[in-house]
Amino acid sequence: MTPVQWAWCTPMQPGAIALVTLHGEPAALDALLSTCCRRVPAAGATARCLFDDALGSIDDGVAVRIAPTSAMLMPHGGVRIAQRLQAWLRAHGAIEAELPDAALFPECDSPHAAAAARMAGRCTSRRALELLRDHAARVERSGPANAADVARARRLRALIDPPTVVIAGPSNVGKSTLTNALARRTVSVTDDAAGTTRDPVPVRLELDGVTVDWIDLPGLLDAPSAIDASAASIASRIAASAHVIVVATAPGRGWPRLSPPSPTTIVPVLLQEDRPDAATCPERSQALVSCSALQSIGLDELAIAIRKALISDADLADPRAWAFDADRPGALNGARSPQPEGDHSPIVE
Repeated sequence: MTPVQWAWCTPMQPGAIALVTLHGEPAALDALLSTCCRRVPAAGATARCLFDDALGSIDDGVAVRIAPTSAMLMPHGGVRIAQRLQAWLRAHGAIEAELPDAALFPECDSPHAAAAARMAGRCTSRRALELLRDHAARVERSGPANAADVARARRLRALIDPPTVVIAGPSNVGKSTLTNALARRTVSVTDDAAGTTRDPVPVRLELDGVTVDWIDLPGLLDAPSAIDASAASIASRIAASAHVIVVATAPGRGWPRLSPPSPTTIVPVLLQEDRPDAATCPERSQALVSCSALQSIGLDELAIAIRKALISDADLADPRAWAFDADRPGALNGARSPQPEGDHSPIVE
C-alpha cells in the first residue's frame, strides 16, 4: 500500500488553527485516520481526532474527509504542536511531499485559484491576501508573466517570508520604548540609564499589513565598555543582513554615521516628538518620520514608511497578477527592495 502524503497548508508560526492536507489511496488514508479518530470520516464528513506520542497527548482537533483520497487535519496552531504533529505523521508512515495544488485545495474551481490558496497559506503578511483574493481573474486579464512581472514577484516575496528590520541609533533615545509601542507589549527593557539594551531583542511585528522580524539593537555609546563593544559587534553583523535599518535619534543627539550594505534601505526617524524642542531641532530636517512612542504620535506614519521601503505602493496597486511561480524560488529569495524616494545620504557614510 502506497504511503499517505502530507503537506502543510499554513505557515509554521503561531496561530489559532493549523491545516495539514493528507492525500493517498482510500485504504491507506483510512488506516492513518483510524489511528487518531474514533470514527473514520466518510467523504464530506468530519470527525474529532486526538494525537498522542511518547511524551503524551499532542493535541486534539478536527479531521475533514474532503474526498476518498484526501483529508485535512486541523489541530491548534502552536509551533510546538506543529512540530510534534510532523513527527507523529512520520512515525505513522506518512511522507511529507509537495502536493499538487488541486490535491491541496480540491474546493477551488480552477488551477489558478488553487495556486492562490496555496500562496495564501504560505504568506505571513495580511497584504498578500489583497493580491491573492482575485488572483484567477487577474491571470485571465494579464496573460502570461513578463519580465516586469517577475521583477515585481521578487519584491513581493517580502509578503511571504518576513523581512528583517532593525532599529539602530544612539543609546537612550527611545528605541526600546518605540519597540514596545509597536509590539503593543513589553519586549524590550527600558530605563533612563544609557546602555540598558545590551543584546539584540527580536520581535515579530505587523507594520501596515506587512509582517517583519524587528530587532531592537543595543545603543551606540561614545565610550563603550568591553561588553558593550562586543554587543555592538554582534549588532553590526545583524544590521548588515537587514532589509531595512531604522536609524533613530532624538533632539540634540545628532545622527549616527552608518555604513550599511548598498541594497539596504535607511529610514531615518526622529524620536521624542513630544519634546518642546523637537519642532526646531537640527535633526528634524533629515528625518523621514518623527514620532513619540509615549504619546503614540507618528507610529502609523512610521509603519507606512517602513512598508513602503519594503514594498512600494505601485507594486501593491499593480492590477496584473502576482507571478509568484514565474521564477525559481532560489532566484527570488533574499531580494531587496529599492531605496525609498528621497535622499537621506547625510546620515550614511
